[in-house]
Amino acid sequence: MTDILVTNDDGYTSAGFVPLIKELSKDYAVTAVAPDRGRSWIAKAVTTKQKLTQKKVTYEGVDMHLLDGTPADCVQIGLYDIVDTRPKMVISGINIGLNIGKARSLSSGTIGAAMEAAIDGVRAIASSVSIPMSLKDNTDFYHPKSYPLFEHAARITAKATRIMMNKTFHDFDVLSLNIPFEATVDTDLEVTTLFDTPYGRLFHKKNGTYSQSTPPIRYTNMKEGTDLKTVSKGKISLTPLNLSLGSPQALPHVETIINKEWNVSLDKEKRNRNNRVHTNQLRTF
Repeated sequence: MTDILVTNDDGYTSAGFVPLIKELSKDYAVTAVAPDRGRSWIAKAVTTKQKLTQKKVTYEGVDMHLLDGTPADCVQIGLYDIVDTRPKMVISGINIGLNIGKARSLSSGTIGAAMEAAIDGVRAIASSVSIPMSLKDNTDFYHPKSYPLFEHAARITAKATRIMMNKTFHDFDVLSLNIPFEATVDTDLEVTTLFDTPYGRLFHKKNGTYSQSTPPIRYTNMKEGTDLKTVSKGKISLTPLNLSLGSPQALPHVETIINKEWNVSLDKEKRNRNNRVHTNQLRTF
């Protein structure tokens, strides 16, 4: 029996993965299914034109399944081919770096895996932690020696998981958890919305080719109640995400304009068509 299916987008050697599995395993039966390499920035992509293979390994004392596919593939194959009972939750993470704001959330493989679970009716949490600039250049985030850096984030994610397991929630599909690097389980948490700022230029041209380089998050023009503002204050951000992608508030306004313009266009096309027919008839005489 599996209580929780765990995956990520940084690959199984990510220093945030094993600490999360070990922390969740203290209270739950956990099955881990992860990409066999880093698959960041791939959102909810599903593999369609190649065959996938999976193998079971033991890495740093943890049994896990590796898949040569995307994070969403891991969830699909995990749910339907690896676990013998449907899990109560899917936990994705811990991502190396924050996944905040609309732009990054829609691009994140960590959140994409959680979305895949939610689409299939399984509650999901996507967990991410900020990485200080002082650590980025001199830390190997794919080596077990870096596990201690993620222990607090693992405990925070497990705490959020326990709460979600024991309560009934409505009107959202995924919880996106963003954790400041210095946070602990005693750090304040705020329920937030996504900040609405683009990430800017992603691709840079040099010698006729383009390379991708993600701009750093800019802590400017921050609105209260957003994930960006909350994390900037050193608090944990928890953002409920809804996958409906609809906009009920906009329906009346859009419907009024489109229906009117659509009918105007149809009338214009009908008149033009009649004029063409009339002109062709005159030419036959």
